[in-house]
Amino acid sequence: MRRNEILTVNSTLGKSGRKSQKVKRQSTDIHSAHKETASLKTAMIVLPLLIIGFAVAVLMIGINQYHSMFAESDETVSKNESAVPSAADESKLLLVISPDSPLPSDYKTDLVSYDGADVDRIILNDLKNMMNAAVKDNIALKITGGYVSAEMQHELYMDEVRRLMAQEGYGEARAMEEAEKTVPMENHSELQSGLAVTFSSMLTADFSQSEEYRWLCKNSIKYGFILRYPEGKERNTGFEFTPSQFRYVGIQNAEKIRTFNMCLDEYVYYLESRE
Repeated sequence: MRRNEILTVNSTLGKSGRKSQKVKRQSTDIHSAHKETASLKTAMIVLPLLIIGFAVAVLMIGINQYHSMFAESDETVSKNESAVPSAADESKLLLVISPDSPLPSDYKTDLVSYDGADVDRIILNDLKNMMNAAVKDNIALKITGGYVSAEMQHELYMDEVRRLMAQEGYGEARAMEEAEKTVPMENHSELQSGLAVTFSSMLTADFSQSEEYRWLCKNSIKYGFILRYPEGKERNTGFEFTPSQFRYVGIQNAEKIRTFNMCLDEYVYYLESRE
């Protein structure tokens, strides 16, 4: 009897152990199934987000390349348009207008409006490029004037004559002579050419001491502009130092004028003497 009892007990224990192992396996299987389900749900949420993010990144790269391509194209076109002036343009660019060299009677301008001023179309692209470069360099440069008609120039000249007579006590003849040094009479002003532009600083009234003036003196030749009436060249130009007025002569001419340390009047005389 005792042996049979032991066998029965062992048999019962064996069944209980197997049942316990089976329950454990079922519990493990259920837990694994829950984990797989959770992982699948997570994947279903994350995967679309990753696809959307990748698509957005590709789209942004494409847009940036598109804008870069057209920006480079526009810049190339702008440079090419002014890189090789025609013979007629070259003659126009090197025209000296002064009390001794009046504007030719057949001179014509092709005016366009830019930033509140009228300028000759021939200078437009380089003027735009120069103003854009100033903005990129955080230079507060402002265009305050461009083309002036003969009628307007006459009024400006007479205003200066009247000012000198009233404030300086000059007689009319002397006032007219002195006025020519700063505000020439009609047909003797570079401003009538459409090639000259006057600038000012948005930060200071004294342009000659401004960062904007220093920036122009350093960078203007890259865009075909020169200081028209520089300090120390009064005997050559016939005008007093005028820091605000710059004249377009084309990039190649501007670079040579800087290299030779000349004003426009000297440069033109130099070219004519070599012919």
